[in-house]
Amino acid sequence: MERLHRPVLISEVIENISLKEGGVYADLTFGEGGHSDVLLERSIKLLVGNDRDHSTLERYRNEGKNRLDPRLKLVEGPFSRFLSQTEGLEFDGILVDLGVSTRQLLEAERGFSLMKPGPLDMRMNPGVGEPLSVWLTHLTADELADQIYLNAEIRDSRRLARKIKEAFHQGKLSNTVELAKLAGPKIPGKSHPATALFTALRMMVNQEREEMETTIPQLIQFLKPGGRLVVITFHSTEDRIVKKIFQKASGRCVCDEPICRCPKKNWVKLITKKPVEPSVKELEENPRARSAKLRCVEKI
Repeated sequence: MERLHRPVLISEVIENISLKEGGVYADLTFGEGGHSDVLLERSIKLLVGNDRDHSTLERYRNEGKNRLDPRLKLVEGPFSRFLSQTEGLEFDGILVDLGVSTRQLLEAERGFSLMKPGPLDMRMNPGVGEPLSVWLTHLTADELADQIYLNAEIRDSRRLARKIKEAFHQGKLSNTVELAKLAGPKIPGKSHPATALFTALRMMVNQEREEMETTIPQLIQFLKPGGRLVVITFHSTEDRIVKKIFQKASGRCVCDEPICRCPKKNWVKLITKKPVEPSVKELEENPRARSAKLRCVEKI
């Protein structure tokens, strides 16, 4: 299978997930199998690969490197469905890579591309849920602004949301290139100003924030004692959510109230005190890894 996506932080994943002979592992964002193929090189017992993108899993089932390996089990759906699909299993390690695959970005028809005109879709699994165009129809400008700010912390979210709603209702917004232009012109040497906007809208359409906040804490319950949960994020909002979840699970206070209401129950110990970032060598070989951060906890 031709692999377009280069998995990030591979050696750091191997180091932190603490592979054990005969262990049971899960890769909750299987993608093109980049991380999973490396895990299957070790003497593990079972690897459950999960992805919400049906086409991605079908491609691997037909062409993937380890598609015939009996130790590999593939399941489809968001994180929350993974929990019910693997009920009864306990894991020695779980990996969650929250990035979007290169193939998804390059396929204009998916609606993730800034440079190629595609539909206002952005669903991780086309055909499941409502596309971006439906969200833009139903949301008010203020509701859209809230989503843009919460998911990507864009400061002028109010102005940007009004521009998007106005263009959409006037029939001047029908594809992703037109959407990207509303965020402003590309400045040489810097990321496209629409990158954060597209991230915010993608998270909204796929309800990624809600999935993270509700499901990542539950994943800890599916770990064996001593099992590890590794999460890779790609922007500050995601990293802040994961950091807060891990701190709370380790018994620390994470509330903003004068009187702490945190349960102070210690489920895990923090393996990474600070997020692990790509090495200089990896950044030279794969510039797309520049914003990746890895955090890891171990179940007590």
